[in-house]
Amino acid sequence: MYKEYSVIDAHCDTLLNVIGSNGIAGIGGRLDFFNRNEKSHIDLPKLLEGGVRCQFFALFVEDSELPRAKRQASRLLDEFDFLCERSKGSLFPLREVSDLDGAVRGRSVAALLSIEGAEALEGSLDNLGYFYDRGVRAMGLTWNRRNAFGRGVKAEGEDGLSPLGLELVEAMEHLGMIVDASHLSDRAFEDLSAVSKRPFIASHSNARALNPHPRNLTDGQIRRIAASGGVIGAVMVPDFVAANPPSGYLESFLDHIDHMVGIGGLEAVGIGSDFDGYADKGNHVLADASEFPLLARGLELRGYGEEAVLKILSGNWERLIRDILS
Repeated sequence: MYKEYSVIDAHCDTLLNVIGSNGIAGIGGRLDFFNRNEKSHIDLPKLLEGGVRCQFFALFVEDSELPRAKRQASRLLDEFDFLCERSKGSLFPLREVSDLDGAVRGRSVAALLSIEGAEALEGSLDNLGYFYDRGVRAMGLTWNRRNAFGRGVKAEGEDGLSPLGLELVEAMEHLGMIVDASHLSDRAFEDLSAVSKRPFIASHSNARALNPHPRNLTDGQIRRIAASGGVIGAVMVPDFVAANPPSGYLESFLDHIDHMVGIGGLEAVGIGSDFDGYADKGNHVLADASEFPLLARGLELRGYGEEAVLKILSGNWERLIRDILS
């Protein structure tokens, strides 16, 4: 019998499944969020079964929708609002710190809305207030590509954040929004680290020292996030974990957690699954959100005590949310 820990997961792409528009990890139609679906990593029954108390839901604009980026992000928000209305209290938006206190393990989930890549702003800081008013409380400055605010990790060039991107960081910090460094190029990361005055995060990234994927973080970047008071969400995407790990993906994922704790400290590491953001071909850390208790057990077997497991699974994210949103 596993001990029941609460979980805060800092990244998923499930809203794309809800609208039936997930080009990376689609399920072949629209997701019925309120009933168990074996093709989706996340639905409400799985979140409740896995002990997820707070789930970050990403608003991601796929390439085909970039000419209509704000409209597409707004469509995702509309669908999210409808889910909350239908849930009758089982799913509700996390807009301020007190909302987190309303989430009860196994009964309800607080949803923190995040924009993955600032394309939704359509190059204008004037749109930031619109998304904030609609409940968005976190944003990654870029996805893999380049946008008006900076260069993503897969975009060609040597530049980092643009002048507008530096202004965006300041504006987000002023509003009390969480700034997310996942998907930034190394130069853009350095620019963010240099100008940030508040803790910043990498919502879904692993350690480059263990797997030299450009989406993973260098030890220096891990230290920078930790020094800011931020948190890194260890990510479950198989390509970011390992190539054909001999002991399985869960053990390799735990290796990343061990490494990042060793570099940045226990308070700097959390979970950012990226559920529904990758095609699951059977090579997975966890099959879906209902299996978070297996991760808790894995941490215990690695020698983490109860307090440490609680920090990694939820406590560090809760501290950061309370800090930034207060």
